Amino acid sequence: MPRTARSFHATRTHKYQYHRPPPTTHAHPHPAPHPSTTSCNRERARRSSRRRAISKSLHPSLPRVVVPEPAEMANAASGMAVDDECKLRFLELKAKRTHRFIIYKIDDKKKMVVVEKVGEPTLNYDGFAASLPANECRYAIFDYDFVTEENCQKSKIFFVAWSPDTARVRSKMIYASSKERFKRELDGIQVELQATDADEVGFDVIQGRAN
Repeated sequence: MPRTARSFHATRTHKYQYHRPPPTTHAHPHPAPHPSTTSCNRERARRSSRRRAISKSLHPSLPRVVVPEPAEMANAASGMAVDDECKLRFLELKAKRTHRFIIYKIDDKKKMVVVEKVGEPTLNYDGFAASLPANECRYAIFDYDFVTEENCQKSKIFFVAWSPDTARVRSKMIYASSKERFKRELDGIQVELQATDADEVGFDVIQGRAN
């Protein structure tokens, strides 16, 4: 029986039709690790934990060390800061002779050495001695004028570290630790005195150290 066009088309369609293979599915998208690998990892973890325990027993943890700020370290090494007026008044005394003495103190609020009192050039030693407080520490500069045996007029600049026995211990420590730093700011000191009472800074002591 002869083929019709319809039957021929159906036959070719059936013969040359492309069949795609069904998608392949995996029961395990991420394969489980081999049992031997898991065992090795556990063994490494146990060894690492054992080493940490041994190291901790041999080297116990040390207490935490607090490192001071740079500013605190500088103050501890070089003493208290110095106000610019301290050096200015000293230069006036040394070059212009406009002061007889200068009393300095450490200001606790400002954390620096400041000028407390300036003595007029007409004042004498008694005015200087009366300006030193009985129970508090101070630094002082005294310009002492005197006449030598050769009848020559001279003067010497005294630096007095006043630290009475009745002053607070903390104040004594602060003034003692800051003294050298402060003295470096005053270029021209000729004689230094360390006094704990009025006798150690008496007028006879000034006269004896000036000659």
